[in-house]
Amino acid sequence: MQKASADPRPAPPKPALKPGPKPVARTQRDRRAATEASIIDAFDRLLASGGIAALGVNALVKEAGVGKKQIYDYFGGLPGVAGAWVQARTVWHSLEDIIGEPWDSFVARPPLEKLRLVNARYAASLRRNPRLCELLSGEFLHSDEVKDAVEHVRQLVRVDFERILQSDERLGHPDMLALNLVAYTCATYLGLRAHHQPIFFGFDLSAETSWLTVMGMFDRVLVLADPDREKATN
Repeated sequence: MQKASADPRPAPPKPALKPGPKPVARTQRDRRAATEASIIDAFDRLLASGGIAALGVNALVKEAGVGKKQIYDYFGGLPGVAGAWVQARTVWHSLEDIIGEPWDSFVARPPLEKLRLVNARYAASLRRNPRLCELLSGEFLHSDEVKDAVEHVRQLVRVDFERILQSDERLGHPDMLALNLVAYTCATYLGLRAHHQPIFFGFDLSAETSWLTVMGMFDRVLVLADPDREKATN
C-alpha cells in the first residue's frame, strides 16, 4: 500500500493579527478629576466610619492616598472638600427640591406661608440626611479646620434662604426677619436632634408620628406669631 504523497503546495500565509486599540492616554484633566473624586470618596468614608471627629486634612491625606498639596491645590483645604462633597453627593438638595413646588408657585405665596413651608421642609430634609447632620454638628468641635468646613457648608444653605428673603420685600420687615431667624434656628435644631438625641420632651423625633406632632406644634407657633395676624382679625 503506497503512502499518500505530501502536498507540494506551500501552506497559505497566516492572517496577520490586527493590532488592538491603543490605550488612551489619560489627560492631566482626567487625572485631576480622578484624584478629586478619590478625595471626595475618602471624605465620605471618614464621615461615615468615624463621624465629624474623624475629619481633618491629615486623616484625609491618609485615607485618600494623596498628597496634602493636592487637597489645597484642588480644593483650597478641608472646607472646599466639604463643599465639593455636598455637591457631588447631593447632600444638600436645591431649594426647589426642598419646597416641593416650582419657584414661581412658591414666590406667589404670602410671606408667612413661605416661612412656614421652607422651614418645615428644611427640618425634614435634615432629618432625612444623617451625613449632613453629622457634618453640621462639627461647629461644636474645637478643630478650626472642621469649623471652617461646617461654615462653608452652612453658607451653601444660607444662600438659598437668602433667595427666599429677597423674593418678597415684606420678608425684609424686622418682625419677619426676627420670626424667620427663630424658625430657622428651631428647624435646624429639630432636624439635628432627630439624629443625635431623638427623645425630645417625651417625643421620639426619629418616629414619624412624633415628628409630625412636633412639627405641627412648630407650625402653630409660626401662625400665632405672624405679625399680620392681628391686622387680619381686626
